[in-house]
Amino acid sequence: MKIKYMIDDQILIQHLHEEYGIHVVSVEFIPIGDSAYSYRVNGRNGVPYYLKLFDHKNDKQRKAVERLQIYLPLTWTLYHSGFLKNITYPIKKLNGEIKTTFNDLTFVLFPFIEGETLAEAYPFSKEMLNEIAKEMAAIHQVPKDIANSSIERETFDISFEADLLKCMSVLEGPATKESQILNSLRDQILVKKEHIIYILNLVRKLRILALNENKDKVLCHGDLWGGNLILQKNKLFIIDWETAIIAPPEYDLFGYIGEEFEAFLTSYQMQINHTVSLNLDLLRFYSYRHHLRNLANWLMNILFRNTDEAQNENDLDMIIHHCMNRWNSIEPNIIYAEKVIKKFV
Repeated sequence: MKIKYMIDDQILIQHLHEEYGIHVVSVEFIPIGDSAYSYRVNGRNGVPYYLKLFDHKNDKQRKAVERLQIYLPLTWTLYHSGFLKNITYPIKKLNGEIKTTFNDLTFVLFPFIEGETLAEAYPFSKEMLNEIAKEMAAIHQVPKDIANSSIERETFDISFEADLLKCMSVLEGPATKESQILNSLRDQILVKKEHIIYILNLVRKLRILALNENKDKVLCHGDLWGGNLILQKNKLFIIDWETAIIAPPEYDLFGYIGEEFEAFLTSYQMQINHTVSLNLDLLRFYSYRHHLRNLANWLMNILFRNTDEAQNENDLDMIIHHCMNRWNSIEPNIIYAEKVIKKFV
């Protein structure tokens, strides 16, 4: 979130001391992400921590809280069993629990990973692609008995379509208030309505094909983009595991099907030590679903969730420059991915 949650820092400090036994000097709000509020917690012993705070009154963050019991035990096990050491994992409270809930809030504490995220590092160098591919392959090779312990399995969910259609209906209706953001949003969305409906229908058809595709599934991170990768002294750390899922490997791979795909797939296959058989329709499904789901989320933020214009401006910018402007590149990327895949057959 870009705007700080309205809670006194001393309340957070008090709860951290009571629940974790940590003597906190200060907390610093970090304006990133949109599924929770982020803070750096500075301990008296000089050790920093990372705090994620979820607001139950926000429907998206409330759903994120429901997923905590799914992915937090997984990351704790992956780290402490030694399968993946360069990941975030929850710090347990004094009573052994992995989250704290009070009033309408839930928060989770993690070790703070010093370093720079790769959110602004695009396009990645060949060396960086190689490292990301290795990390992705390592995730996909996590033993099934560990991965299957608590993580949900892919259902090729498109339940976001209800929110997407609701938001488009609101934008087509009469304006209830004057707002430059809402006017800009209408201008951006309504002119693309026909294209949005076309993509949604395509995703529905691709979902049917995906449900009939019987291929091996692996542990996937689910959102392995630069913002969830932190570079620390030439070592790559993977954060934000809330979308972890048992799914076809295409779920993680689709994000790298652009010009860098040949280099990426080469490194990935070298790490897993065999050639992978990739389904183009799955890559296509995940590519289109990703952008439509993001569009639905940011529309819901602006129309129903946000209470601050600055957050609205951020979400509108995400729609324009990190969503709709990328739709036309999907099919060329799929065509290129097909050429790359054929080289390995």
